[in-house]
Amino acid sequence: MFLLAVLLMLLNNVSVFASGDSGAIRNGGVVSSASEYSSQIGIDILKKGGNAVDAAVATIFTIGVVEPNLSSIGGSGIMTIYTKENDQCIVIEYMETVPSNMKAGWFNPQTDKNTAKNAALPGQVYGILTALDKYGTMSREEVMAPAIQLARNGFIADKRLADSIKSNYDILSQNPDFADIYLNNGKPIKEGDIIKNKLLADTLEKLAEQGIEGFYKGELAGEIVTGLQNGNNLITLDDMSKYRAIERVPIQTSYHGYNIIVPSMPSNGGEWLLESLNILENYDLKSMGVNSSEYLFTLNEALRLGMADAFTYLGDPAFFNIPTDTIVSKDYAKKRLASMPVNKAMINPPHGDLITNPVKSGGEDSKETSHISVMDKYGNLVSTTNTIGSAWGCKYMAPGLGFFYNSHISNLEHDPLKADSPDYVIPGKRVRSTITPAIVLKDRDPVMAIGSPGNSSIPPAILAVLNNVLIFDMNIQQAIDLPRAFVLDLYNPILTIEGSYFEPDVKNELLNLGYVFNDVSRYNSALGGIAAVYYDTNTQKYHGGADPRRNYKSISYEEVTKKYSEYEKLLPAA
Repeated sequence: MFLLAVLLMLLNNVSVFASGDSGAIRNGGVVSSASEYSSQIGIDILKKGGNAVDAAVATIFTIGVVEPNLSSIGGSGIMTIYTKENDQCIVIEYMETVPSNMKAGWFNPQTDKNTAKNAALPGQVYGILTALDKYGTMSREEVMAPAIQLARNGFIADKRLADSIKSNYDILSQNPDFADIYLNNGKPIKEGDIIKNKLLADTLEKLAEQGIEGFYKGELAGEIVTGLQNGNNLITLDDMSKYRAIERVPIQTSYHGYNIIVPSMPSNGGEWLLESLNILENYDLKSMGVNSSEYLFTLNEALRLGMADAFTYLGDPAFFNIPTDTIVSKDYAKKRLASMPVNKAMINPPHGDLITNPVKSGGEDSKETSHISVMDKYGNLVSTTNTIGSAWGCKYMAPGLGFFYNSHISNLEHDPLKADSPDYVIPGKRVRSTITPAIVLKDRDPVMAIGSPGNSSIPPAILAVLNNVLIFDMNIQQAIDLPRAFVLDLYNPILTIEGSYFEPDVKNELLNLGYVFNDVSRYNSALGGIAAVYYDTNTQKYHGGADPRRNYKSISYEEVTKKYSEYEKLLPAA
């Protein structure tokens, strides 16, 4: 065991950019994700001739193994793709849907959150395998093999996973499958322990063989529905068979000569980000100085106006007429400037006056997600965020299948007195989220794929890093490492700030502007977790950026010196 640990440590030191490194290369590609295992496997797919979509799908499946508390095939997500050959941006949206038998009042947010009743119909498998079929070059078996190997032979638990197992022990330890996989003699596993999930390996092998058809209509579908219904969930085989991922047209805006491209509804993060960028483009941010009190005030108040609209004009576009084109327009941003405060942070920022029935969102949002960014040597980009909602989703593990289901029914409004809410529960409705997998182009050339987990910190984190790179000329890792201070509350000027790394004068000025501090440690996960890849068109070098706030890792093509066939020998024996 000691030799194994040493070998893995040596391997890890070969290829991972630690915090503060930008990791430039000349060609090949780069992957940034939540784990060095997943980033390494993504790069290995590129080395085998795969493109960015192949690598992203392999990385997503691997994240489901090594970050089972944040992402799984029982969850959902959105993938934004740029194909260089066709000069085309595509969004594949695979958020969960509400079961057909769902009725208002059936789900109790106070008592049912940590039960199978909180699971909406999962979309991840349909979405990422659709992306692979349409835009990838490799087979399911090829891209899934590394994740299957890792689940079966084991991986070393990092601190974040070990801490999550410990903090959720009381709820999860009663599940026998969880106990077999994540406990050691009845106690939570510790950082450095080996985790094997043979149930998940078997499930992924079936999925590699059977594909979408098997998961939504075949053998796996039957096992999924039986397990969920045994937990009092309403999902039926008919619901599963009718699920579809949706290919949507992305929305975009120009920003200082760059095109920022994001998904639209049912994720409201895209509108929020673009509206905020359009407002900020009317200010000379560079002259303010990065992280000055004037800059932070302007940044946050613009974001708060975007947030007010994002949580008012939102929902599943199949059920609501959402004024997206207006919200992301330059003209609308100029109108919103009238609401920008001059010297005092807003209380209850106003939403815009648009032709629709404005009703604030009433549901919760996904707090635990995982983002992946990939760029390949062909100039293709993938930015994808995947989620199961809360940590360990609804806390219900698929019996005999080795994965957890999402907690996204609680994202919806269940009070019959609030039936006019855009989040009101309706059978077949897509679940709303704030995930915002973004792509940046300049003159139709690929520049960046970027995204973050973190609920209401997602658009602020992405916007801040975009400014740091595009306006303040930082490299991508410097841009990610810079201390953050964001208002994450919809109504009140509570500034979550990595306070010990800001000058006293700046903090005093922010307090005088009306902010109340929620002072957190540096590199705090409450302020997002950026995974980004960046191509410098001047130097023709690729850069990977990874957020130390969530222990993310970026790995480059050239820096990986070990092939996977060698790498897998270092894993524990089956």
